[in-house]
Amino acid sequence: MKRIFVMVLMIGVIPLLLGVTLPRTGAQDKPVSQDTAVSYKEHVTPILQKYCLPCHAEESYNPSELSLDSYALLKKGGKHGAPVVGGKPQESLLIQKFLDAPPFGERMPLQSRRRKAETPPKKLTEEEVKVLEDWIVQGGKDN
Repeated sequence: MKRIFVMVLMIGVIPLLLGVTLPRTGAQDKPVSQDTAVSYKEHVTPILQKYCLPCHAEESYNPSELSLDSYALLKKGGKHGAPVVGGKPQESLLIQKFLDAPPFGERMPLQSRRRKAETPPKKLTEEEVKVLEDWIVQGGKDN
């Protein structure tokens, strides 16, 4: 009986100690932690689709010339270079542009002029930013 209690306790405590979190992009139910590989396809793409693709699609004009439709286009970058510096989220434009004071231009995602009067600007959740940071720390791979 004591062994069962210890096993149940460990199953509940170990994920907390490892810092397991659930990203809130709505596209997946799998937990993401530092020990878990963050998948471009499963975790990053839904965030890009939700916040970035309305403006940064290949067929859309945007002044930065950055298209995020695919991993290849993301790696190619735009006018300001590649948005991801593998292993270095704080040096990656993908993260910097979501901050309140980006190194250039306005914070992303921009809000359309039509919707400005109707709703407050969209902003990524802390969990979504953490998923992107973890993916970059893990090398920003196409996985």
